[in-house]
Amino acid sequence: MSGKLSLLPLTMLVTGNMMGAGIFLLPSSLASYGSITLLGWIVTVIGSVFLSLVFVRLGADCKQGAGLYAFTQAGLGRYVGSQVVYGYWAATWIGNIAVALSGVGYLSYFFPVLNGPWETTFAAIGVIWILSLINLTDIRLIGRLQIVTTCCMLVPVVIVSTLGWSQFEADNITRAFNVTGQPSRHVLSESVTLTLWSFIGLESACNLAGHARNPRWDVPCATLLGTLLAALFYILSTTAMMGVVPNEVLQSSAAPFSVTARYLLGDWAGEMVSVMAVIACFGSLNGWILMHSQVARAASSDGLLPRAFGVLNRYGSPWKGLLITGILMSALILLTVEPTIQKHFEFIVFIAVYIMLLAYFCACLSCFQIQRRKPGGLSAGWFMVILVSACYCLLGINGAGYTVFFYGTVLLILGSSIYWYQHRGNKKPDPLKDPAHG
Repeated sequence: MSGKLSLLPLTMLVTGNMMGAGIFLLPSSLASYGSITLLGWIVTVIGSVFLSLVFVRLGADCKQGAGLYAFTQAGLGRYVGSQVVYGYWAATWIGNIAVALSGVGYLSYFFPVLNGPWETTFAAIGVIWILSLINLTDIRLIGRLQIVTTCCMLVPVVIVSTLGWSQFEADNITRAFNVTGQPSRHVLSESVTLTLWSFIGLESACNLAGHARNPRWDVPCATLLGTLLAALFYILSTTAMMGVVPNEVLQSSAAPFSVTARYLLGDWAGEMVSVMAVIACFGSLNGWILMHSQVARAASSDGLLPRAFGVLNRYGSPWKGLLITGILMSALILLTVEPTIQKHFEFIVFIAVYIMLLAYFCACLSCFQIQRRKPGGLSAGWFMVILVSACYCLLGINGAGYTVFFYGTVLLILGSSIYWYQHRGNKKPDPLKDPAHG
């Protein structure tokens, strides 16, 4: 079983990919909407658990491969599957940029020089390349690293989730229920889209089924356990923070967990949490670099991306794909340098979530088709699971906004162009029309 991942590192990958950056950064963004976002968390948790069940079902039914591409191809065909894999691949490495910038932002707590836009940019590029080089090594090293970084993430989360209730003030929540002045329905829809950023990654174990020691048991267990573990800490920690820290303070904080820790235990706790947040963000980025490299590798092996993305080194890592994507991320960071990182971060998050929601929605449709084709047909229980998951995806897409819808759709159109180019390039010659192949 050399080079295989067991249940623990798989679960840590799922939990770490979901919580690594979102758990530390979103509370401030959510505070700008108000405590109504706690209802958004509940909707997101329910939808994410149902989505994880869909992926578990797809993993059990699709015997020809794992991951979003294999899942959607099995039910909806090659073209739809190709668009899903393009979108998923783009969303992961674009989202990685936001994670890298977030980690450097927390690092600036100790090194104020990193507050400058160009200093932040080059530091983020350095982090991306260091972690990309780590992913060129044995995957078991990545799994062990993920256990360490996820544990570092859980320490401050557990502290806030438990000690925060000792100084909890309900008035902080009731006074700031909806601070936007917009209709609650609109705010709730946007908060659902924003909180989903924290749950992107619930399919991580399914994408790595080929590297699992016992795929039939470890993958579904890691998917469900990782999702439920993340959901538990999301709700507990966010509620505790909103009850401890006044809304106006939480809104303006670039490090909400550090601020909460200072309120609870003093300055030393804020510094400790900042260190943990940096490790957690970079650990999450490490896991997501692993994700996008494996997705590109699978797409390359099926002719959807250039062959370079599937070239492996002696550790079995797609080294050319990692280098190409590292260049793409570095170029995008340099092209989008702005004085304020926060607005750019949120915009990137919304685009990544929009594309991921479309991919998740296609997975729901594929699961419906696969179940319907079975001899026994689609059971009522699985119909409800798929229906709730699909409605949740549509609710999140609706909250993304028209600007994000436009840019996300343009990106998907580009993906469609790549598909037709690759399809044309891989077309087999006709011996009747090409004498050289007669």
